[in-house]
Amino acid sequence: MGISHEYHSAPRRRTGGGISGKLRLAGVIVVILLVAYAVTAILEKGTATEDSTPQTSAGGIAQNILAPLPMQGETDSGSESAAGDSGTAQAVQLESFGPARQTDGAYTVKAYDASVIRQPTCGQVDLSYFSDAAFLGDSLTVGFSDYQINLSGALICGYTGVGPDAIVNRAAVKSPTRGQEVALDVLAAAQPKKLYILLGTNTLTTLGAADRFLAYYGQMLDELRQTLGEDCIIYVQSIPPVRPAAAEKKPGLASDVLRGVNEQLAQLAASKGCVYLDLWETLADGEGNLKEMIAAPDGVHLSAGNGYGAWVTYLRNHAKYSASNPWIMGSAYSAE
Repeated sequence: MGISHEYHSAPRRRTGGGISGKLRLAGVIVVILLVAYAVTAILEKGTATEDSTPQTSAGGIAQNILAPLPMQGETDSGSESAAGDSGTAQAVQLESFGPARQTDGAYTVKAYDASVIRQPTCGQVDLSYFSDAAFLGDSLTVGFSDYQINLSGALICGYTGVGPDAIVNRAAVKSPTRGQEVALDVLAAAQPKKLYILLGTNTLTTLGAADRFLAYYGQMLDELRQTLGEDCIIYVQSIPPVRPAAAEKKPGLASDVLRGVNEQLAQLAASKGCVYLDLWETLADGEGNLKEMIAAPDGVHLSAGNGYGAWVTYLRNHAKYSASNPWIMGSAYSAE
């Protein structure tokens, strides 16, 4: 009986162990399937995310994004869609500055380098070069009159607080020497051979003002060209930097903001056939702020001596080349 009992109990243990093993095996299979499903889902989600992530170049510039920029035109409904036949992404008409459209319909969005356009140093002219010139601007230009800066009798059209909109709208503006006048009328009567423009410091004190400023500036250049003719050289001067304390009070004049506006101003000037002068070459320090030694106490205007002296010297060194210019002795183009 003992032998018979042991004989029959052994198979029961083996049967129980077999069922348990099968259950364990089934559990392992279920776990493997669940893990495989989870991995597949993660990979698919990662692929979709990668497809929707902007591709960047080595310089970190997004290649498949078209960000709206100032002076962009309205959507052209008659243009071919950049997304094929879906019609969800219409091509955009751009002005003469902004992102560049490539032949394949894509857009490259990058900052424009004003150094490509700015007038290079070109010898040095005598002060008599400015005898048939006019200066159009705000209170910075008024300083030529207030401090009696020698510009050989140049016409000073400086008006405190103005921007390009006042010129375009033919607003009555106040000259400190002539009283109330319309700037376009004064320039039309004088017919200068050179016109130096410096506007923007009053208009760009707050953030978000660049679009309106550039739109009026472009219209102003068109009006001036029509008024003064093709023979007049129009110099567009960059908006000068300010001191850090002044930028804290007027965030629109912060160094990085002004850099961006000046980049667009340079391209606008070139598109209108004007000469772009980058005053930052002489007025800005290494951090993009107005040099302390040439700044007035308010951190925005220039000092009477060092400030205006540096400005005039820069203008003398960056005149558009002409053989008839009154080059000073020793200059690259002087007839010694």
